[in-house]
Amino acid sequence: MHGAEGVTAVYFLPGPRPAIIETAPATSLTRVLAGLSAAGVSDLDWIVLTHIHLDHAGAAGHLAQRFPRARVVVRAEGAPHLVDPSRLWASAARLYPDMDGLWGSMLPVPPDRIDVVSSDGVVADLGDGRRLEAVYTPGHARHHMALFEPGSGDLFTGDAAGVFLEEVGAVHPATPPPEFDLEASLESLRRMQALGAKRAFPTHFGLSALEPDQLFDEAAASLRRAVALAEEVVVAGGGVPEIGGRLREEELAALPRLLEDTALADRLGQTTSYELNASGIARYLSKRKAG
Repeated sequence: MHGAEGVTAVYFLPGPRPAIIETAPATSLTRVLAGLSAAGVSDLDWIVLTHIHLDHAGAAGHLAQRFPRARVVVRAEGAPHLVDPSRLWASAARLYPDMDGLWGSMLPVPPDRIDVVSSDGVVADLGDGRRLEAVYTPGHARHHMALFEPGSGDLFTGDAAGVFLEEVGAVHPATPPPEFDLEASLESLRRMQALGAKRAFPTHFGLSALEPDQLFDEAAASLRRAVALAEEVVVAGGGVPEIGGRLREEELAALPRLLEDTALADRLGQTTSYELNASGIARYLSKRKAG
């Protein structure tokens, strides 16, 4: 994604009714199709999205065209933005100056191709006894869901458990605007932890090297710490730039390897930057203050 390898995952689940989880943006489409071809994929039954942010779902319309039999599975809150991506695109354009360069394009998905998810439960039958179960996990975004395959114990967490880059060895929060909510995020982490998953697969950087319980505990601690730091800055009269600077300062102090290896810092920034996190937390604090 954005010219960097190994940043955003598209997970392929083979079987009689094969599925992918996530699509990546349209600028990654050639790589995604090459990977599916290398895996021997000629058709898909399911295209399942944890949420509709462009790095997770930007190529959904392209892949729906390429695999005309596939059902596109998404939370109810996100479905209208797949049918008509214009509002989502316009919202993202306020954050990113080069939309075409970063994300490519976003094609609409026909409404009759979409399976709308409004409650937890089975959302995709893989045809051999395996199934994907939706677990509603708002906080990063109100239309976010994790996907659990109970037979293997594999849990696909999207961005609900933040970002874990193994070389850094710590959870980096993902708190973008406009929908980040601390309490909802913490509750989502508790819901995922209660599943007893054996492995956790965040979308960014792939299979977590941490045991799921440790990942969720560290994700919760990182969120609480980021919001507490932002509150200190706001009380002192600071705004989004100062919050972003404080978040960066604290993380670099705790993880000196990011100072030593700028490439690792750049990889984290491909997913959610300090400035983007600061903006999301500032908006959350403002809404909380307003009641």
